This record gives sequence, structure tokens and C-alpha cells, in this order.
Amino acid sequence: MKKRDCILIAGLILVSLIAILFMRPDQKGGFAYIYRGDKLYGTYDLSEDKIIKIVNDDGTTNEIGISDGSVCMLSAGCPNKLCVRSGRISLDKECICCAPEGILIVVRSDEAGEYDAVTK
Repeated sequence: MKKRDCILIAGLILVSLIAILFMRPDQKGGFAYIYRGDKLYGTYDLSEDKIIKIVNDDGTTNEIGISDGSVCMLSAGCPNKLCVRSGRISLDKECICCAPEGILIVVRSDEAGEYDAVTK
């Protein structure tokens, strides 16, 4: 390797490190919006630990847990439990969907972003 190759590689590494330092990671969410069917069931602050129980018309119960700034589906009455296995979410615009039970959990940030959508 020549001297100029080493300078080029060092420059690329330096630019990459600077870009990593100044790029913001995804925003942390502030609230969990829980929808049941097509209606908002409730809005919950992710900074407060709690368990929300939703009893369905057929008698099954879904449990949603909020702790450590994240939310997850603890148990569900659906047969395949994909919503339970999806894990914890805490970043803005992440969601958990339990289609058989009609439950949607969406995390939204309390900080307003610069753009919500771009249209022509």
C-alpha cells in the first residue's frame, strides 16, 4: 500500500465515525396507543410500569405489560401467539398486532418530528 492509499482509508474511516456520531438513532417512544378493533382503547405512558388486561367478548384475556420504557404483549387468546413472541417495543412507530383478537399497540414519540409525511 502506498502512502496515499493509507491517507484515503484513514479519511474514509474518520468520515464514517463522524457520521455515526452525528446521526440520531430512532427516537424513543413516549406513549403506547392501544387500539381494540377500530377504536382507541387507551393511551399509556411508557415511563409508568403497569399491566393492562383486555377481556374479549369470547371471554379470553389479553395482557399487555409496560415496564422499563417499553411495551409487550404478555399473553393473548389467539392460537399462534405471534404477538406474544414479537417481544418488547420502545421506538417511535413500532407496533405489535394481534389480528385474531383485533388488538394493535403502537408506540409514538412525544416529540414532534420535522415531517410526518411528504406529498406532492
